[in-house]
Amino acid sequence: MRANAAALLTAFAAVLGLAGAPGQALAEYPDKPIRVVVPWPAGGGSDVVARAVAQAMGEELQQSFVIDNRPGANGGIGSASVARAPADGYTLVWVTADTHAMNPHVYPKLGYDPRTDFAPVGLVGYFPYALIVNAAFPANTVAEFVQNAKQNPGKVTFASWGVGGSAHVAMEMVRAQANFNVLHVPYTGAAPAIAAVAGGQVDSMIVPMSVAKPQAEGGKVKILGLASAKRFVGAPDLKTFAEQGVAVDAGTWVGFMAPAATPDAVLQRLNRAVTAVLGKPALREQLVKMNVDPAVPQTTAQFKTFISNEYDRWGKTIRSANIRAE
Repeated sequence: MRANAAALLTAFAAVLGLAGAPGQALAEYPDKPIRVVVPWPAGGGSDVVARAVAQAMGEELQQSFVIDNRPGANGGIGSASVARAPADGYTLVWVTADTHAMNPHVYPKLGYDPRTDFAPVGLVGYFPYALIVNAAFPANTVAEFVQNAKQNPGKVTFASWGVGGSAHVAMEMVRAQANFNVLHVPYTGAAPAIAAVAGGQVDSMIVPMSVAKPQAEGGKVKILGLASAKRFVGAPDLKTFAEQGVAVDAGTWVGFMAPAATPDAVLQRLNRAVTAVLGKPALREQLVKMNVDPAVPQTTAQFKTFISNEYDRWGKTIRSANIRAE
């Protein structure tokens, strides 16, 4: 009898131990470095911002955040790798409008579904986009640019860093809203595309403010307006497209996501860390200097809804313009 009782107690203790393991593991999370896949080249605008935020997240959680750059396919390669990663909270992906709102509509064989293969962590901020033209182009406002394009249908050109990228889709969004025709000139990267506008080989381009400002300060291009929903605190005198008669928001965004099956408790812990670092004045100031508009913190549920809405919004433009990558 005593032997049986002892056996039962041992079994019961084992069950309790197993039941307590997840809670114990969560209490220790994170107990090793967290890898953040940035699906863009090292040193680029998105990568630099990701590193700044990851460092702040590491300080908040008292654990290292390691950046793993995996560029290619407009962010698709790195994103797909995280969709297949272990869902333990130790692999995150730096998501953008390109990877989670545009790529699914552009690439027929993407390798991931942004709506089902990932779990939301948190929105970090927005990249305000601006319309730039070569310094010699005869327009100083958005209205003048639109008028020029309408008077010269198909002759005004715009550059992008590739078919289906945000620079391409953003201009298509503006073109559809203002009803004019422009000729797309895609390049194989951002640097040659921007150089073409600065050098006068191409007339215009929609680019992040982080690119537009230094080019404009160097006198190589003119900034005609901000293709975003509101004025940017880092350039308060720059009018939005809406203020110039073209109601369009073509800005993009960045944030963190995890593999789909990541435990909710881990996602909530990470989300609280995102909220905490976005509340730090030093990081917000750093982001603005990088020409990023810090986000108002969102819950994981709010971020999931936000991405779903962005998926639909950008998808509508892509389908209307019949943008497809071969």
